Amino acid sequence: MASRLLTSLCLALTAAAGPSAGQGRMPALGGTLTVAPELARHLGPSDRLIIKLYHPRGGVELDAKYQIVPEFELPLAFHAAPSVDMSGQTKFDAYVIEIFTDKDDDVLRVAPGELIARTPEPVPLGTLDLRLELDATRQ
Repeated sequence: MASRLLTSLCLALTAAAGPSAGQGRMPALGGTLTVAPELARHLGPSDRLIIKLYHPRGGVELDAKYQIVPEFELPLAFHAAPSVDMSGQTKFDAYVIEIFTDKDDDVLRVAPGELIARTPEPVPLGTLDLRLELDATRQ
């Protein structure tokens, strides 16, 4: 039940694109996700893909948003947008985007055997040409 509730709450992440809210468009990050050929065998037909967007500060993931993609093929074009307030503004100007496979129905952690891709630092909203590659988790 908790997993289903979390899934419902996580689906709020929208697939929108644009440079910034100030320019009349939904602020977003986007790009293409791939996997190295030698790791493709780790992808299973029942794997989900989790797209996570957050702003790091002091070891805390602020304004975290999740999108669950139940079926996918790689390469995958992705877009992720943070929440906006009533005036259309975001809380932050840059976010980390993390995309990982999900084999155990737990979107809150990357388990052994799941693949992950992440920007090394926050990326300015409006960046739509990211190139991320799924890699093995580091335990």
